[in-house]
Amino acid sequence: MYKRIHRKWFFMLALGLLTSLNGAVYAQEQGEGTEESPAMTFKKVPIKLPRVGTLFSVDKADEGISNPVVQPLFKNYLNGLTVGGFYRGFFYSRNMTNDYDGYSPDQVLQVSDAQIDPILMVYFGGNMTPNTSFGADVSVGNPFTIYRGPGYGRNGNVDPYFTVVLRGSFKTKLGTFNMKAGGIEFLAITPFTFGANVAFNRYSVFERRPWDPGAGGNVKTRYASYYYSGTINQDARFGTQAFKGYVMNGFIPAINTNVDFFYGKTAPNGGIERVNITRPMSNIGARIKKNFKNGNYVSLNTFNSYQHSDSVNQKAADIQWNIYTSEYAFNFNGFTLSGEVGAGRYVSPTVPEAWSEAFMADLTIPKKLLGIPIALRYYQIGKNFTSNVANFNNATVNQVNSGYGGMNMGVLTPFGPNMENVGDLSNNRRGVAINLTSIKVWKFTFTTGTQISAEMEKLDSSNYMFYSHRVNNLVWQRLPNYFPITGEYGPQRRITAFYRGVSERVNITDRNADGTPMTKKYFNSWDIQAKFKNKILDRDFYVFYLGTFSSAQNSLSAVPKFDDDAYIRAQFHELDVYYNITPDFVLALYGGLEYIKGNQYTDISPVTGKPRNQVGTAIGYGFDYSFSPSTTLYFRHRWFTFEDKNFPTDPNKLYPGEPIENAGVGAEKFSGSEATIELKMFF
Repeated sequence: MYKRIHRKWFFMLALGLLTSLNGAVYAQEQGEGTEESPAMTFKKVPIKLPRVGTLFSVDKADEGISNPVVQPLFKNYLNGLTVGGFYRGFFYSRNMTNDYDGYSPDQVLQVSDAQIDPILMVYFGGNMTPNTSFGADVSVGNPFTIYRGPGYGRNGNVDPYFTVVLRGSFKTKLGTFNMKAGGIEFLAITPFTFGANVAFNRYSVFERRPWDPGAGGNVKTRYASYYYSGTINQDARFGTQAFKGYVMNGFIPAINTNVDFFYGKTAPNGGIERVNITRPMSNIGARIKKNFKNGNYVSLNTFNSYQHSDSVNQKAADIQWNIYTSEYAFNFNGFTLSGEVGAGRYVSPTVPEAWSEAFMADLTIPKKLLGIPIALRYYQIGKNFTSNVANFNNATVNQVNSGYGGMNMGVLTPFGPNMENVGDLSNNRRGVAINLTSIKVWKFTFTTGTQISAEMEKLDSSNYMFYSHRVNNLVWQRLPNYFPITGEYGPQRRITAFYRGVSERVNITDRNADGTPMTKKYFNSWDIQAKFKNKILDRDFYVFYLGTFSSAQNSLSAVPKFDDDAYIRAQFHELDVYYNITPDFVLALYGGLEYIKGNQYTDISPVTGKPRNQVGTAIGYGFDYSFSPSTTLYFRHRWFTFEDKNFPTDPNKLYPGEPIENAGVGAEKFSGSEATIELKMFF
């Protein structure tokens, strides 16, 4: 029997190798997660094949399972064949009343959301033998190109893609093992090795994400789930990273241990700009997880990236980052202690080898002790502990994000220190966080949290930093109307787009005479969230408010700074309203407001002589309507504005290399409206 299994796996691995040569890795928003395939969340139904022989026979006269070729094929390899999947149709329209200094086409109409997400995924699988099974995911990209405005084409057309993931499993006396090979698989290992940041699930749910399910009663339960549990149903891409290659995982019951092995490519080194990559690149990772009683466990983990500095280098990879950690979780009388500890390095021909530590500990105190549930965190990540596919931001080694030789990866957040939200992580940073969750008063539920962090060392990258525009975040990212966007855009050339988001660069002028940073930077963030539920005419009515107050400054502070002591201070306010008019129809309303201000040690307008003073607004409405348990329509429409009051048009400035007739930098402002329609069908 084992010889038969080995032959079958050799066949599957060969197919996986062929498909991996053509597969494209696409990006994943930094979010939340599980390790299942997105296909595993599909509704899988048996396939009925009344005339199986006609599908495989060369001679059409040979029909049915009496065909001597088809009969053993169906009997041995296609027993219990099932199929499932989804279609995600996305339609987008925009009209600008004030464009963004020529960076935003006035009118846009397109099919797909200009991201690199599949519009169709199909899963099929079956049992080879009682102890073996197989399956495959087929992903299809957007085959349509409708008018996208004059900005489209600057980065070339986005071609349709097709990718296949093959899966198989087999049971042995040792344990159960699974193999995945080929196109795109979504994985998460640990926060410090591979995955996307979960944070504390505080966000607006008005704007849908590609991995938001659309069936199975989701319209009826989506907003109730967010009110009661603080999260919503997601498919398996939530909190994971895209991976292409070979994945093996298994469970050995005799020692109650999980094992995982990964070899292949991630989005940054094998995905979106793969046609421009000529240097060998690969990733390899592994995990051994020992399980104990009551959900306790300890694991040993590693994830590594290997590259060559040129395409003809015959020696060992001379550019690499390596991470080795141990993850743990222990529960005792309602207390939970979990976290991760390890070491990592980066080395290249221009960066000498150096190791740094990483440590994170989360302590959850049960509600019965103090009357409210409390979650505490301490973390510390050294400057040489770096990655571009883990749950923390890389702020220390530019090559990790830009690629050796300066290639700009559009799927990544910008390199450098970020003004982060509660729950976010960054290297060269140590910090603490306190979260109070599920405080219920009448029909209100309150959560709040604060995070204080500081740079461990002053680095050259401390001369600048980044922050995000949370209100109208997707509007910002879609303004140029093509993705990925290489380089910075906008009138001041300080906006950088990544997958489903943007960041704005801030230059810090608080420096010594030699240009080095004068002080380390300190960061504060404070969230407050309120949720309300009641009934109107016996129908559920929900109101969600989320406010965030953040600052970055040159000294330690217990709370965010609200004055000019902060280099950058920001406020974000978002209000969601949902009303179940019928069990299958939900009305949605949204309002957003953001204020962002700088001080005298940040960028100064040559026209006004003042630092940034930004205001963004959004008003939106929409609805969710379920045609059936498997088909749902989502409509959203919003009006948006943005203006930096201290950065109007500069009639004198020229960018380097521009002719004199191009004199004049446009104002930092735009306004308009956009509408989206999403049709999601599961089968």
